Amino acid sequence: MSLKNVQKAYEKVGTDDPLWAILTDDKKRGNKWDPEEFFETGRKEINSVIAYLESIDVEINYGNAFDFGCGVGRLTQGLCYHFDQVTGVDISNTMIAGAIAYNKFGENCTYITNTEPNLKCLNSNTFDFIYTNIVLQHMAPRYQVEYIKEFFRILKPGGKALFQVRTPKGSSPKPGSLAEKMYNFKMERLKPFWKTVRGRPPIQIHTISPHIVEQVIKECGATLLDVKGVDKRVHTWYKNLRYCAMKRR
Repeated sequence: MSLKNVQKAYEKVGTDDPLWAILTDDKKRGNKWDPEEFFETGRKEINSVIAYLESIDVEINYGNAFDFGCGVGRLTQGLCYHFDQVTGVDISNTMIAGAIAYNKFGENCTYITNTEPNLKCLNSNTFDFIYTNIVLQHMAPRYQVEYIKEFFRILKPGGKALFQVRTPKGSSPKPGSLAEKMYNFKMERLKPFWKTVRGRPPIQIHTISPHIVEQVIKECGATLLDVKGVDKRVHTWYKNLRYCAMKRR
């Protein structure tokens, strides 16, 4: 799925049912999320993230934080309870419009639309902390790699990135191989098409090899601090991993 198709899918759900699109729950589908309840889940998630970092003795400078794939600001606002300044970026204009409308933190919370396969809209060495959850998995591995590289560019020296990816339990197609081309066609073309036929948003889920993620972290000159499985139940063909890494000083 190209980034233009990702954007198109999220522009639609951002108009039709934005809170459910961000935090899917069958009982909440059809604009049934109560906004206060919805944003409280973000505050609780960030509180648990801070507790996790403290548990592994990772020190955080609570200056500038970055929320990648912010949607309407569920986690961005959660970060605002801890950090002086928080920036949220999303690919969807409708999601960003919703984030601005829901914003309760004034100028301490900034939202930006970015449709590029990079984060050139942000300066290098800007953020003390980067967090993203259930976002990278919605784009092809080649885009995941580029954004992870950008995380370490925009982090300040000594800054920490905490990001989740979905990884396959089996082997991944070799980059440039026919198997990879077939995988891309299936995940970026066929599955979105059949989702549309069934009346569902053409939002896809992609996996990426842990080896690739760890290689990117190494190539960026960052230090891997921790890797944690974050699945609440066992899945047959994938597992969710959360990486914590530091940009070296």
